[in-house]
Amino acid sequence: MRFAHAGARVIAAGPHLETIAQTARIIVESGGEAYPVLVDVSSSEQVRNLTSKALERCGKIDILVNNAGIFTTGPIEDLPEQDWDKVMNVNLKGAFLCSQAIGKHMIERGRGVILNVISISAQIPEPNLGAYTPSKAGLLGLTNILALEWAKYGVRVVGISPGPIRTAMHEREYGEPRLREARHRAVPMGRPGEPEEIATLAEFLVSDDAGFITGQTVIADGGSAISMFRTIHLLKEFAAHEQD
Repeated sequence: MRFAHAGARVIAAGPHLETIAQTARIIVESGGEAYPVLVDVSSSEQVRNLTSKALERCGKIDILVNNAGIFTTGPIEDLPEQDWDKVMNVNLKGAFLCSQAIGKHMIERGRGVILNVISISAQIPEPNLGAYTPSKAGLLGLTNILALEWAKYGVRVVGISPGPIRTAMHEREYGEPRLREARHRAVPMGRPGEPEEIATLAEFLVSDDAGFITGQTVIADGGSAISMFRTIHLLKEFAAHEQD
């Protein structure tokens, strides 16, 4: 929606028709231009179809946002192989397939920006989320290697590593109110981020104002990545309170 407001023609791509159609409808009703396209990003055939439809609708592709992400819960030692494959196929393979297919078009044009939405889990391992951290760490590496190899073609590749953001995915992970409150207290700023805050950062990173930035991932987490000793302090306060 932020990109459409800035004048972009948007391809709302995803595996759930109702969701992407709603996104496209909201954009169109607000005066923008958007088209929904069904895609499973883990399928190379469907990604090729997505690329073709995007070019058919828009004539060119200036920006790719790799934002597909899923997770399963549980410790690594109990992680079923199919769950590992499912998360890796969406979070990492999907970004690779989309970047490769659309990146070739960008290379031919000599310009373009790829934005990967990663996670602070790429920098700070998050336990009991199965393959999520390895998939996001791989996406961080993919961001860097694409930026390095494609800079000579005029294609920039950047990333955003969000902390907890108030999304449906976040609400599902921390569905119990006390758990959600505890998670928010663990953020030094005392709250989750808002989707609009990530959208604002994304808009800057893909704009010409960020034209000399590539191979960089911006952490937007309310201070979470630097908060280990603050968390220890909170735990000490909690322990003292329990003893009282």
